[in-house]
Amino acid sequence: MPSFLDEVVAVSVANGKTKSVPCKGCGDRKSECQCQIVAPIGGSRIAWLDGNHHLVITDLADTSPRPRRTDVTLPTQDGFLDQRVSPQLIAGTDGAALAAYPETSKTGFDVIKQAYLVTPDGKPRRLRPDRPDSIDEAVFSPDGTQVALTGNQEDACATVTVADVASGKGKTAPVSAKPGTTCDNNDVYIDSLWWDRDTTLNVTFQADHENTTAKDGQRRFEGGRWVDAGVPQTGEVRQLNAGTATIQGHAPGTLFIRSDGERAKIDTDVRYVTAAP
Repeated sequence: MPSFLDEVVAVSVANGKTKSVPCKGCGDRKSECQCQIVAPIGGSRIAWLDGNHHLVITDLADTSPRPRRTDVTLPTQDGFLDQRVSPQLIAGTDGAALAAYPETSKTGFDVIKQAYLVTPDGKPRRLRPDRPDSIDEAVFSPDGTQVALTGNQEDACATVTVADVASGKGKTAPVSAKPGTTCDNNDVYIDSLWWDRDTTLNVTFQADHENTTAKDGQRRFEGGRWVDAGVPQTGEVRQLNAGTATIQGHAPGTLFIRSDGERAKIDTDVRYVTAAP
C-alpha cells in the first residue's frame, strides 16, 4: 500500500497489522517518487526504485523490515524535447522484476517500447520483445518463464506481447482484431490481464463501439492467438485451486465462487479479484 510519505506500508492479511518500511531518497519529488511503486519478487520480498533509480529490496517477514539498496541501477532514457524519463517497476516474479517506461507527457515513442529484466544481484537485461506499442502493464506467468506485456499509446488495435524471459524475444497478437488488421483508432481497451494456474493467459476488455463491432468480453491466448473464452459478455472468470471465481455484470459486479459443483454468491459491488497461490 503506497502512502504520500517516503514509506511503503505493508498490511498483514492474517491480523491486519501494518509495518512501515522507509524508502528515503525521493525528497520533494512526490509526483515522480518511484518509491511508491513496489513489485513482489518472491516469498515475502518486495522491490522498488529509489530517487536515483537504484533497486531497493526488503523482506516483509522480518520483525522490523529495513530497505537494502543494491548496486543495481536502471537507466533513464531520452524523452520528448530531451527530457529524461525515469523507469518504473511494473511487475515481479520469483527473484526478478520488470522495469519499463510507461507513457507520460515527456515520454518519446521509442522509449515506451523498452523493458528490462531486473534482479537484485545482476545487471539489468534489456528485453527485445519486438513490441510495436507501449509497455504500460505486465504480468509474469506462474512459472516465471514468460511475461505478457500490454499498453496502448497510439490509435491502434489493442495487442498483447508474450515474451520469453530467457531470450527476451516475444510475439504480439491483437486482442480483438484479426491478425494483420490495421486500426486507425482504438478498437478495444484492456481491463485485466492475468495467467490462470494452468498457465493460460487471459484478458478482459471493453470495446470502443464507435470504432469496432466487437463486444465486451474475455479471451484466452491459445495457439498464438486470442480466442473467445466462452464466458458471459459482462463477466470475468478466473481459475482457483478448486473451482472458479466469477465477477458477473458490468463493473462493479457480483462475485460468485463455484467449487465441487456448487455456486455461492459472495459479494456485490466487486471490481477485481485476486486469488492467493
